[in-house]
Amino acid sequence: MKAEHFASRDDILSMFATLDFGGVMLIENYSIVGSELFLHALLNYTYEHGLPVLVEDIFDAFAGYVRHFDVMNLSPPLEHVGVLKIGGVDDIGNVVDKIQFEADPALYLQKKERAIKTAMGDDRHVYIVTGFERLLGFQHDAKDVYAIASHLREILGDETRMTFYLIEGNVIRGFPINTLPLLEGVATSAMELHDHGDSVLLRFRKSILTLLEGRDEVFIRPTDVVGWW
Repeated sequence: MKAEHFASRDDILSMFATLDFGGVMLIENYSIVGSELFLHALLNYTYEHGLPVLVEDIFDAFAGYVRHFDVMNLSPPLEHVGVLKIGGVDDIGNVVDKIQFEADPALYLQKKERAIKTAMGDDRHVYIVTGFERLLGFQHDAKDVYAIASHLREILGDETRMTFYLIEGNVIRGFPINTLPLLEGVATSAMELHDHGDSVLLRFRKSILTLLEGRDEVFIRPTDVVGWW
């Protein structure tokens, strides 16, 4: 049995530093607090490195995470974060645009890309999609899922953005169509977050991340993350 290795703050910062603009990373969360911890670390990293962030908030998912921060005693910086609302009513943060939800992925993707261009222009930024599972829940036809995967392929190599899709995996497991294998095949990196006792397991399923001498999994303690920033 492999010994558990607990990641340090420097380990997490090194992980983010290996990511390139033009890449697409899937964060599949199966943990009670994994999404919030990941967002907290990423928002602090981007702030410290002067990277603007645009969050796609599908049906108030990001707003929900932000409200959880207070409960968890987390206070990541949000002043460098713009929010693109897709449906929903809970406006949290610097909302740069609001888009009516479209079940047709082609319409949704066109509107979204126009809004991103208007908000960010050609500036380099980190793009974080929250509530992606809520969008996928409306897709009952395989061709619509393929349209979304095709969009991921199109944004690969876009040097203006580094893209993260934060996905609640337990929600997707209940869908008639399991879209994760298809999306993982397109993404440059995929990581799972699982509860493990009083810690969170980070498992690198598909990764350009070389962390801690090639380990494919590490652990973090939520209490450590709270104290890192």
